[in-house]
Amino acid sequence: MSRNVQSILTGILTGHYPCSLSTREWRDLILVARANSLLPRVAAFILNDVKCNLQVPTNVNAHLIASIRHETLFHNQVKDEVNFVNAKISRALNRNLIVLKGAGYVVASSSAAKGRIFSDIDLLVLKEDVSKVERALHLFGFVSDTDSEYDQKYYREWAHEIPPLRHLQRGTVLDVHHNIVPLVSGRAPDIEIFLKSTVKTEYGVEVLRPAAMFLHSAIHLFFSEEFTNGYRDLSDLSLLLDEIIDDDDEISYLFFLAENTGFENEIFLALRYLDRIFGRTIPQDITKNFKQVPPSKIRLVVMDFIFGKVLAANHRLVDVKFRGLAQWLAFVRGHLLKMPFNILVKHTASKLWRGIVKSVTGDVENRHHVQRKDVKEQ
Repeated sequence: MSRNVQSILTGILTGHYPCSLSTREWRDLILVARANSLLPRVAAFILNDVKCNLQVPTNVNAHLIASIRHETLFHNQVKDEVNFVNAKISRALNRNLIVLKGAGYVVASSSAAKGRIFSDIDLLVLKEDVSKVERALHLFGFVSDTDSEYDQKYYREWAHEIPPLRHLQRGTVLDVHHNIVPLVSGRAPDIEIFLKSTVKTEYGVEVLRPAAMFLHSAIHLFFSEEFTNGYRDLSDLSLLLDEIIDDDDEISYLFFLAENTGFENEIFLALRYLDRIFGRTIPQDITKNFKQVPPSKIRLVVMDFIFGKVLAANHRLVDVKFRGLAQWLAFVRGHLLKMPFNILVKHTASKLWRGIVKSVTGDVENRHHVQRKDVKEQ
C-alpha cells in the first residue's frame, strides 16, 4: 500500500528522507510536487543533499535534472531583470530599491530560493517615489497590466501597490509596492520600520533581513484569501525558519517587529502550522516571546479547520475532506482582513456587475479606455 504522498513530500522538504519509494510513489511525488510549484525544490533536496540516499530511477532523474536546469535559468533571468530595473529607476528613488518575496529570496541567496519559481518580481519603494518609479518604468517598456478604470482606482486608492506592470517584449511582471498590506485594511504598518530592517545584496538592491523576511512571508500567506500555493508558501516559511531559529538576535527582532507592526497573530499562525503540517517542533525558547493573549479554543478549532485543509498540498492525490468549504471560508476571511465590510460589499458588487457586462458585451470598458488614451495621445 502506498504511503501518503503529502507525508513523503513534506519529509523530503524538511530533510527527512524515506529509505525508498515505489514506482507509484515516485509518480505521485512528481505529480504533486509539480502541481504545487515544488518540483525544482524537491529535486534540489534529493539530488544535492548528501543526507539523501534515495535510489532515483532513471526516468525520475530526468524530471529532476530538467527542473533544476529550469530553476537555474529562471534565477539567472531574475537576477538580470533586477539589475536592469535597478539601473533604470535608481535615479528616481530616495533610497535603495528593496526586492521582496521570491525575487528577494533569489538575490539574497536565501535558503528559501532553493527551487523557488514565481510569476512576478515584487519591489518595495517609498510611497512618495511611486509616481517617479512608474514613469521611469514606462520609459523602458513596462506598461500597466490592466486598463480597467475600476481596477486602476482600486489599486491606487485602496491597495498597497500600483497595478502590475508588464514588459512589452520580455513579459516580465513587476509588482511595485509602497506597503505590505492594503491601506484600506486599517492594518497597514508604518513602512519605515520595514525600511530599516534591510540588508544590501551584491546586486546593489536591498532585501529584508532574515527576521523581517520571515514576518513578511507569514503576513503574505495568512493575510491572503487564495491558497493555491499555500503549501509551497509554508515550505518557504520552513526554510526561512531554519535561517533564524538558532539566532537569538533574529528571533528577538522577529517578535519586536511583529509586536510593533501588529502582526503577532500572523507569526502565531505561521509557527502553529509549521508544527502541525510540516512537523517543525518550535522550541519553547521561541514561543515564550509571544506577548499577545492566545486565541480562544473555539477560534483555534475554526482556524485549524480552515488552515489544516487549505495549506495541504493542492492535488487530487491528496485527499482532504471539506477542502472546498475551507477554501470558501479562507476566501471570505482574507477579503474581510483586506477591506472593511461596507467596502467589500461595494467591491464585490462592482466586480460581479462588470463580469456580467463583460460576458455579454465584451471588454467594453477596456476598449473605451484605450480609445480615450489614443485620443489624448493624438
